[in-house]
Amino acid sequence: MKVKLTEKILTILLLLIAVGALTIHPAQEVSMSTLGGDKVDTLFNIVSYLILFYFFISYWKGFIYVITKSPLQFFLLAIVLFSVLWSEDINSSLNYIKGLIRIYFIAIYLAMRYPLREQMRLIAWALGAATLLSMIFSAFVPGYIHTAPELLDMWSGIYGHKNELGYMMNWSAGVFLHLALSSHRYRWLMWSICGVSVCLIILTRSTTSLAILLTMILLLPFYQSFKKTNYKLQVIMITTALMLLIIVSMLLINNAETVVGTSGKDLTLNGRSDLWELVIAKVLERPWLGYGYSAFWTSNAASNLRATYDWASNAHNGFLELLLELGFLGFLTFAAGFIRFFVMALTRIVSVAKKPEDYWPMQMLVIIVIVNFSEARLLIPGWNWLMYLTTSLSLTLSFQRAPIYK
Repeated sequence: MKVKLTEKILTILLLLIAVGALTIHPAQEVSMSTLGGDKVDTLFNIVSYLILFYFFISYWKGFIYVITKSPLQFFLLAIVLFSVLWSEDINSSLNYIKGLIRIYFIAIYLAMRYPLREQMRLIAWALGAATLLSMIFSAFVPGYIHTAPELLDMWSGIYGHKNELGYMMNWSAGVFLHLALSSHRYRWLMWSICGVSVCLIILTRSTTSLAILLTMILLLPFYQSFKKTNYKLQVIMITTALMLLIIVSMLLINNAETVVGTSGKDLTLNGRSDLWELVIAKVLERPWLGYGYSAFWTSNAASNLRATYDWASNAHNGFLELLLELGFLGFLTFAAGFIRFFVMALTRIVSVAKKPEDYWPMQMLVIIVIVNFSEARLLIPGWNWLMYLTTSLSLTLSFQRAPIYK
């Protein structure tokens, strides 16, 4: 599918906005506002909506086609929309739903207009810009390295917090690593940006981000050997790998302070298990439909949790957060879509993969699974959900187009 240069430029601009490369945030203890004020955020939101409106007018039939081919993803969106009816905080639900719908439209457009390999290159433009800007601002501009005692000298880049920077640099390092291993053109540039991303992960001192990076690297030879084994051995290998991934990730996250040899308490890493017990109790009070999308933590239902854990603005676990918001109905719908994503990504490795870049959909799941053990990043209007949804839709369309998948 041939895409005009103007459309590609608009796509890259849309991705730059989505990745946060144009809304630069100083370290949170310095300022919570974007560089240039909140008007900058508003301006780029308007720009993104205008671009999406233009794409929708141009390709509305394609948008409808993608929706009809991916019923699970849009049934989940329907649950989110209808959750307003039982939401504990309707204003909060409506506010975040707008952003989530925008993410869905961006994902549909990318899946419809670009194959996965081309998407990686467009994403690389956005992540590369975010990586270089984070390095420049933290290295040369005051206010982009943490000064609070518990986060002293940890780099926050353009994202305002070291965990956010570390998380985004995982995406950057992953994309450029796979492109560098797959392409002969501009390989030196890809390795360079990958190296800068890794340096930024180290400078954030984020153990979770480092665990994700190491896991992605260690899985690369596994994917290669996986292609050469018979079906039964493939099942055993993938089951074992998943079990080890989950166990090692949980051990690393729950013992992060011991692993890195630091003292003190980082509230995003410690104290979660006690919080999770109370969260599970709240889930069981409204197990099937939850408290409404993005409605629990601002409602009276969360008052006891907020009083006990004043640092908790979410469940610090994406899967528990999803249960809180949409109950087992939403969680099981997500789980069905996730399993389908996993099967398609695995099939791509076995049947299609010719270069390491073809392993990227599976590596994305590694990032998403590990990070959601300690942070709530499922089904929120951000980069994580955009990448998950775009790749899921793209794999679905590939399955229906390519004979090799049948």
